[in-house]
Amino acid sequence: MSKKNFIGILGGTFDPPHKGHLFISNYAMKRLDLGEVWWIVTKKNPLKFGSGNFKKRLKSVKSFLLNRNIKIVEINNEKKNIYTIDVLEYLFRKYPSRKFVWIMGVDNMKYFHLWKDWKKIFYNIPIAIFDRPFYSLRVATSKVSGLFKGKQISIKSSKKLKYSSPPKWVFINGLTHPQSSTGIRKNI
Repeated sequence: MSKKNFIGILGGTFDPPHKGHLFISNYAMKRLDLGEVWWIVTKKNPLKFGSGNFKKRLKSVKSFLLNRNIKIVEINNEKKNIYTIDVLEYLFRKYPSRKFVWIMGVDNMKYFHLWKDWKKIFYNIPIAIFDRPFYSLRVATSKVSGLFKGKQISIKSSKKLKYSSPPKWVFINGLTHPQSSTGIRKNI
């Protein structure tokens, strides 16, 4: 299977998009040996309040993104909320010849068990969790890492994650980027 068929998925509100999103995408391609990273801009995060206008955010992401290996995948859905599990089911159906890895920041670990069908997510896609400043302890203390502790692979094996049958996950620490959408919004 060609490297191009291994895709990292980074979902979020991207409110606004920033260099941290680019950093995690590029670092994921390198550490996980992926051909591309696809950004899924969500209409709303059910666990956060006050996301900006979806169409404006999507336009902002399109104008921000210049890397040819990072693409925006639009999922047209009439539902008010589309959840991660819905995104995965859509991608698996539409792109059956591709292999996907879910990419997320460690800050999501605290509330991951509140995501719709969170266990099903772990059982359907390998997951790469990237360190972010001030959030590292969330890996050890999260409900998710407790339940799937025996399914974690070492950082040295991170390039093998894409070949793994879920549930498998890796915590990639080391290089981080300090920028966050929340911080940018606070400074505006």
